[in-house]
Formats: sequence, C-alpha cells, structure tokens
Amino acid sequence: MTRKTLLTTFCRSSLTVYNTWDLSFRQVPFCFYGAELKVLTGNRYLCNMDENKDIRVSVIVPFYNAEECIGRCAESLMRQTMRNDIEFVFVNDGSTDDSESRLNSILEKYPERMKQVRLVRRPKNGGLAAARQDGLDAMSGQYFVYCDADDWVEADMYESLLAVADREDADVVCSSFFMETGSKTSVLRFKTSRFPNLNDAPLDTLHFSICNKLVRRQIIMEHGLRLFPNANCWEDLGLFSRVLIFAKKVVIVDKAYYHYRREPNASMTTSKMEKVLHDHLLIADEMEKWFDCQPPALRQQYTPFIRFVRFTAKIKMLRGNKKDIVRWKNTYPETNRHIMAYKNIPLHYRLLFFMAENLPSGFWKTIFRLLGKS
Repeated sequence: MTRKTLLTTFCRSSLTVYNTWDLSFRQVPFCFYGAELKVLTGNRYLCNMDENKDIRVSVIVPFYNAEECIGRCAESLMRQTMRNDIEFVFVNDGSTDDSESRLNSILEKYPERMKQVRLVRRPKNGGLAAARQDGLDAMSGQYFVYCDADDWVEADMYESLLAVADREDADVVCSSFFMETGSKTSVLRFKTSRFPNLNDAPLDTLHFSICNKLVRRQIIMEHGLRLFPNANCWEDLGLFSRVLIFAKKVVIVDKAYYHYRREPNASMTTSKMEKVLHDHLLIADEMEKWFDCQPPALRQQYTPFIRFVRFTAKIKMLRGNKKDIVRWKNTYPETNRHIMAYKNIPLHYRLLFFMAENLPSGFWKTIFRLLGKS
C-alpha cells in the first residue's frame, strides 16, 4: 500500500473529530490528510451521548504542546493487545506546536485502529482538568482510564485490567505503576490487597491517579461527578476520591503496567511550585464545597478526609522563610489542631509540623533544617 493510499484509507475511516464551541452535527470540509471527515462539533458537555455497549474501555489522552513525547505514548496505545471494544479519545488542549502532526504520524501506521480513535479539539488551552473533562464527555465506554501524553503503558494493560473487572464485577480496578524520575525507575505498589478507606488513604499519585485504574463510567454518570475546573494538579484526587465514596467494589492488582514520568523536584521553579500550591488549595476548597452539598451523614463520615486534604494542600507553603511559616499557620488553621492524627504523614514529619505550629516563628530556621528544606 502506498503512502497516498494509506492516508486516504485513514481519512475515510470513522475517525471522529470533536470541536468544543457549538452544538451542531454536520459534514464540513476539514483539512485532515487532505480529505473530508465527519466532524462533530459540540460544547464541552457531551454527557448526553449514549453509552456504546460495544465499547468496554475508553482511554482518555489529553495533550498540550507534547510533540516530543506523544509519539511514544500513542505508539504504546496502538500496540495494545486489546484489539476490540476499546476507544482512544485524544484531547488537543489548544496546542501551538506540532503535537497533533506527531500524533497523526503514529496513527497513520495503524489504519485498523482508526474506528477506535476520536480527536477532541479545544479552541484554546484550558488546562488539564478541562481537557480531561472534555474526554470524559466524549467517551462512550463502560470503563474509562486516563493516559498522560508524556507517559506510556505496557501492551497488555487494558486487556488485563478489564479481565479483572469482569471476573470480580468491580467498579474500580487499581494497579501498581512504574515511577520514572530522570534515569531512575521504581515500582510503586499498594501496601495492602484492599484499597484503604478514604479517611485512611494517603494523598499520593498511586492512590488517586486514574491513569493506573479502570473506573466504571456509570458511577460518574449516576452521581453527576465532574472534574473541578481550572486545576492542573490534584484534579484526579478531586474526582477519584468522590468515585470511591460510591464504588461498591475496588480491586487491586499487584502488577505494574503504567509508566508514570515524574519531574525531579530540583527542576521545580518557585513560580511553578506556587502554581502547584494554588491548584492544591483550589481542589481543597472545591472538595469542601462539594461535601457541603451532600447529606449531613456523608459529610460527617468523611470529615477526617476533608481535614486531611486541607492540611496536605498547604504543606508546600513551608519553603524556608518566616513569612511562609506564618502563611502556613494562617491557612486552614483549624487543621493544625489535628496534626498528630494524620497517620499517613510519617511521625517525624508530624512532630516537626507540630513544632512549626506551636513554637515561636523565630525557630523556623531550625525546623526547616530538620525538614531538609534549607
């Protein structure tokens, strides 16, 4: 097959492209490998799409200016051993580089996958939470999972997790994952075979990322769960913690499939750290608002979790000067009274936080020296 024939076959397949600014459904001339495609244009909220019973798993892949890494990600998805009953929803969050061209160069090598690919285009960059929500709105599978554009997955990931979900009739299936930091790779595993109670769960990537989990779509549909907007960090925590409240069965698989790339802390600039802090506080506030709208019994049941989220959200304020420690003390001050109850924080850190709360601010240099932050 010549390249020209291959591209024509690709263009005339049922690849669906979504734009996110109006509500019409129409045939439009659209330059995508030089052919006309059916383009579904719709606003961000496509929740009324009927679930396609033939689609078991929807993989949602948001990307923004990811031309250097999206190739490996897409290649790992196209090589999945799950050949049928799967769809890949790519969300272009207003990229200004050649991310989409790079993605297309990978997809064109897999014409048999084209019926399984959807492309959602956002007119401008709206952030990770907004892009993932568009993916959720466009998906049609019975289960969904995220994959970030700078990560990649083992070839049997989705087939293996779905087999567990079917066998156990699980609402959520979790797996271990590979943590790649620079040149180092480690495996993060759950410490127990059962997912911890929400009040006892550590607020880490392993427990709250949806990249290493299959989640039953019915849960978010029945309970109207949506991502909190305007956040690029902790957005998974904001959604998955609420999924856990309504999930009837959660299963843990002690095998790693997902390769998560983490930026070394040393490369985090002050401005970037401040953005992360902003997002953490935003999610903490949104969680508080959501629980305020729930039945009193449910809010009371998860009060320890709400308090822990708020306390953890402000930890990054402690960066080594007196002004920061004063800011830390004055943000969610009610959470400081429960420092020693936060069992998921190592004891020596709890003791240091207790000192930061109760000793005069003049001792901050000693505290930060003990924390290893100066």
